[in-house]
Amino acid sequence: HVKEYMEMLQEEDPTKYEAHFAKYLEAGIEPDKMEDMYTEAHEKIRKDPTGEPAEKKDISYERDGDTMKASDGTEHTRSHKITLEARREKVLAKIEAAQAK
Repeated sequence: HVKEYMEMLQEEDPTKYEAHFAKYLEAGIEPDKMEDMYTEAHEKIRKDPTGEPAEKKDISYERDGDTMKASDGTEHTRSHKITLEARREKVLAKIEAAQAK
């Protein structure tokens, strides 16, 4: 399916093709080589199915309100979980606001 999609995009919209499959193109994988790539990967898995554990990244996170700051300089927004009581109050407030209209 991916091979067909790559071929279709390559013909119809080359700029989208290059943007969408940039990593494949950097690795030199064209639509015709897709099946070979997956066949080779399956052969390697069959030879040694144990795999190698990924290296652990030494990244620590620090929460500042809803913002999580990582030691590698990235920031992510993570909402706090609200309690059942707070969630019920929030729903009640929405119901009252809807009824007041």
